Amino acid sequence: MTAIESIENTPFSILHVTESVNDAIALRGELRNAGMQASVHHARDYDTARAELAKHGCDVAYIDFGDRAMGVVQALRKQAERDPGVKGMPLVVYSEAASPEQVEELLEAGAFLVITDELLVETLLQRAVEFALVYRDRERTSGQLARSELRCQKLIDGSSEAVAYIQDGLHIYANQAYLDLLGFSSVDELREEPLLDLAVGDSAQRLKKFLKTEDAEDTFTLRTSGGHEIEVRVHSTGASFDGEPCLQIFATEVKDETGDVSAQLEYFARRDLLTGLYNRSYLFEQIEARREEIARHDAGDSGALLLLEILNHDEIKQHIGTTGMDNLLTEFGKQVEELVGGKGLVARHGAFSFLVLLGNLDRDATAELADQLNAAARDYLYTQDTTSVTVSTSAGYLVLDENSPTNPAVLVDRIERASGRAAQEGSYQTRMYEPDLKTASEREQDEAWARKIKNALRDSRFSLVFQPIVSLTGDRSLSRFEVFVRMLEEDGSLISPTEFLSQAERADLIQSIDRWVVLSALKEIRTGLEADDRIKLFIRISDVSLHDPEFSEWLCQRMESAQLPEGLLVIQVGVDKAGHLLSHLAKMRESLEPLGAEMILDGFGSGDEDFRILKHLPVPIIKVARSLLEDFARDTANQQRVAEVVEQVKESQMAVIVPNVEDAASLQILWPMGVDFVQGNFIQAPQEGLEFDFAQF
Repeated sequence: MTAIESIENTPFSILHVTESVNDAIALRGELRNAGMQASVHHARDYDTARAELAKHGCDVAYIDFGDRAMGVVQALRKQAERDPGVKGMPLVVYSEAASPEQVEELLEAGAFLVITDELLVETLLQRAVEFALVYRDRERTSGQLARSELRCQKLIDGSSEAVAYIQDGLHIYANQAYLDLLGFSSVDELREEPLLDLAVGDSAQRLKKFLKTEDAEDTFTLRTSGGHEIEVRVHSTGASFDGEPCLQIFATEVKDETGDVSAQLEYFARRDLLTGLYNRSYLFEQIEARREEIARHDAGDSGALLLLEILNHDEIKQHIGTTGMDNLLTEFGKQVEELVGGKGLVARHGAFSFLVLLGNLDRDATAELADQLNAAARDYLYTQDTTSVTVSTSAGYLVLDENSPTNPAVLVDRIERASGRAAQEGSYQTRMYEPDLKTASEREQDEAWARKIKNALRDSRFSLVFQPIVSLTGDRSLSRFEVFVRMLEEDGSLISPTEFLSQAERADLIQSIDRWVVLSALKEIRTGLEADDRIKLFIRISDVSLHDPEFSEWLCQRMESAQLPEGLLVIQVGVDKAGHLLSHLAKMRESLEPLGAEMILDGFGSGDEDFRILKHLPVPIIKVARSLLEDFARDTANQQRVAEVVEQVKESQMAVIVPNVEDAASLQILWPMGVDFVQGNFIQAPQEGLEFDFAQF
């Protein structure tokens, strides 16, 4: 079919931009003589063209404007960017005298065609018109499709059938039924998540092939966000979402089959016969399995337990009797299960309580779910004949992590206590299990401290404070500070370092704090260098980290990345600990020195073996033992011992730091001894900032 045949029965209009109106009249005559239903509107310049387009709306612009054609093309092109009526309209330029270079420039500026031969005008204009009509038809069809997809989207969102859209194996959208099936709270949690990541066992390989086909159906084992496995029947079909091709899947959970005796026995072994929920024994097995999984993967806050108790059960039974109470438990239990959805497993626990095992929910999300269950209970109304009753509930919960006990009975006992405390405060209250550190068992205290420290690391509730180390020899080349670590409670109050550091060692978390201190100190040093301030920080490392070769390797890697110009980071090692680590510490010191870190011995002078250790572990600085500074201004024995230490150390060309200088009298005694550096609360107590006037000493 020729171009003329394809448009001869279709009305169209052309905007002819030319100085002569007669040319526009002549063009209309030529096109109509050729059998086309053409309307031609004349415009003598761009301003007239814009007015004509606003009035009539044209399919093609034919620009016969000599040397000024480029300006019209550029102006119409810009107008098309903001005017949908002009967008997609072909711009055809007639320029008989145009050179190949000029033709190329016009095309780059946005011209659809450039005609250089008058004999081709009619044919090429017909081609442009045909393109314009196809473009307009496509735009109308796209609009209709978008409106249809919107209507379908609304139907899908309100559907009880689980529906999702998959593109390149990733979720791009899912309705609420699909989210409930797999235990996700919002589509944002699922968006960009691979469907394959939810597949279990051999389902993953089959699902991989399944996603490459359209109009297929199969059953797969999927893991919900709550961590348990469900059988899901999936049907796929080709679709589009936001104009992009994708796969639409419909998912239906395959319920337990109880067709044969063995299947029935297995089903009833896991279920509560009254409510149809899981029974307590089965859920205890799942709690134990989940706890073991968390321990294997060190998954952090990757599980939770929740207990929902009906408080007014005696009152309810008085009104509706035992049978009515059984019916209420069954009906209300189903509501609880629906609310939990794929986030976890629901079991009947006591006579009037429900136990929920959740996966991949943190403390806040678990508290939110507990509040939702209480809110559902508040709105719940059970009617028997002419009698209606409401239920009062309380909820207790705890977070499962690697510090939690492995015994499910211990865990459930804890949430029962939490629920009991909530009930004491009134109906529909929620409480998290938190042990009273004064009365809790040693195990409970250790668990609570481990969580407290982990949460503080996660929430950035650790901080550094700095105490200046002042030179008595006039060395002002560096700003020297000792670093101390502090930990804050959630309410902002300080926790004693001796308390949380000892607990961190018990919970195997002290190395995490050590690494945080190192990284934070390096950041402070780097910030100082950028501000042209040379800061030297003295930090302490725990014995656990000093014994660990992996920590030494990690520290060297961090120092290499930091690229400090000289020894601006100092590792303080207690001399009492160094005697058992001489070979390891010597290697560590040799590795750190070229990377800009020093090692010094702390607590020096109180032991008989201190100077012997120096022979095996030579360091540039020693720090006098704090025990020798107690009541220093009055204790002549301590004064004599410090003087002896300083004299002997100075003979070995090492510098001496004296800490714990608490008064002016002590400073006056130390000054003539030849001490290099002093620190203490008399100089300045540890503070959050690195501000100190070293010039005053």
